[in-house]
Amino acid sequence: MSNQNNKTSLPHWASILGVIAIMLGVFLTAVHGNEAMKQAVVTQHMPADGVMPPADCPEEELEEEGISVAECEYLIDRVQGVALAAPDWFPNAQMTLSIIGTVLAFISIIIGGALVNYTPWASKAAVTVFSGLAAVDLLQFAAVVNTGPTLREVYLGGILLWFILHLMLVVGALAGRHTEAEA
Repeated sequence: MSNQNNKTSLPHWASILGVIAIMLGVFLTAVHGNEAMKQAVVTQHMPADGVMPPADCPEEELEEEGISVAECEYLIDRVQGVALAAPDWFPNAQMTLSIIGTVLAFISIIIGGALVNYTPWASKAAVTVFSGLAAVDLLQFAAVVNTGPTLREVYLGGILLWFILHLMLVVGALAGRHTEAEA
């Protein structure tokens, strides 16, 4: 019996790229959503004079989290340092890019599903959305580079990693479309 009757007409590259897009899209949606929430919380709750009140580390919360008073104070100092290191324009820029990134990452999950169940529009949409995510990464990179060393230390590694991943997704989608055009 021949295996040709069992072969599907779905391109394998699309299924593989689709699964990767879904997996990374779920993670990136959470990452960008978390960043937008962080920027909203930090900017809304930072005192106008920039001076944070002393650390409030209730004993029962320390036990629940399994941390010491020194660790609690360090975490508060770290948040204060990041907030003070951010130029006035940075939280709004970062929040805007994070919201755009969240929307694009969510769309990439949908496109990933369309690639797994191959639909003709999915490969074109994948190139567009993955390129959009890479553009968001580049804009975040530009924003972070124009801040100080504290924010560069916090953000640059993650931004560069996501940029490389998005470039790989773009290349995968373009290569898949190229093999599709040759067939």
